[in-house]
Amino acid sequence: MEEKPGNDAKQLEIFEVGPVADGYSMGFLIGHRFSGQIRSRLATDLILQNQLLPFAQTPQGRKLINALSENNQKKFPNYWNELLGTAQGSGVPFLDVMFTLNSLMKR
Repeated sequence: MEEKPGNDAKQLEIFEVGPVADGYSMGFLIGHRFSGQIRSRLATDLILQNQLLPFAQTPQGRKLINALSENNQKKFPNYWNELLGTAQGSGVPFLDVMFTLNSLMKR
């Protein structure tokens, strides 16, 4: 990350992607480039670690995840493929990426 002189706030770097064949390819490149930040975020996400992932292992959780996955794949196939690519590129489980991105959007 870049830091501006005289500014304590860290700035996100600009990472240009493109052209790519599809959403998966774009997600893969982003996941690969930012794998350290993604892994760090996942490791410190207490809601993910203590609530979401344990719930995902229950019969009720698996049923809900399967329904959400099927629905999202049908309604948002490009976004779904981008998430798959991000998970593969960063080397983290897809479920972790899906939960974290969705929870960040709701915060």
